Amino acid sequence: MTIDYDSFSRASTAIHLAQGAALFVLGAAEAYSHDNPGSRAVLAGPLALLAAALAIPLIMLGVAGNWNMDQLRAALDIRRGFYLFIAFACLFGAAGMSRLTQAVIKKAGGGWQAAFLFFLAGAGVLYFLLAWRVNEEAWHQVFAWHSAMGATLLLAVAVKAAHVFSGRRLLHAAWGVLLLVTAVQLMSYRETPAAFGLRMVTFQTAPDLPGPITK
Repeated sequence: MTIDYDSFSRASTAIHLAQGAALFVLGAAEAYSHDNPGSRAVLAGPLALLAAALAIPLIMLGVAGNWNMDQLRAALDIRRGFYLFIAFACLFGAAGMSRLTQAVIKKAGGGWQAAFLFFLAGAGVLYFLLAWRVNEEAWHQVFAWHSAMGATLLLAVAVKAAHVFSGRRLLHAAWGVLLLVTAVQLMSYRETPAAFGLRMVTFQTAPDLPGPITK
């Protein structure tokens, strides 16, 4: 069984793109549905989150695993940091289901809205952890990008929570804009090959020491 280390970078880039597309649709749907209450456009956001949750494991299986479960299992054993993407899939799926349920029952606020924001915040926190799952030489680049993603998404959640309590229109607009900013960050991200590539370790032996001097 051959592991293609470049496939990890390709899979990571595709997963970021799927997440970004979902948040872009969510941001656009949230903005449109607020100005057009009763519109079915509100369903587009949670459905996009559910689609991303489904796409993430499929991308992992198709790109990193070459559509082979045994190869995917071997790939995950080598790069355990990819398990974070499974956590992302769970959080995006849970957020999508919570928002979809809230939209179907047509109830503003409440437990489903709180659950939706909680799972989105969880995804925001996970972005900060990704830098500790890549090779050391790519740490700074990955940390800078994902800190921006995580901070923007967490700020979006905080703004939406403030909107729930205050009802101010400006806060809802800011919520949509911050979701779109996070989406653009994710969709423009390209994983560096150094992040998950094969690491070469060189061992250098000590120079030969002169033997003892005998008289």
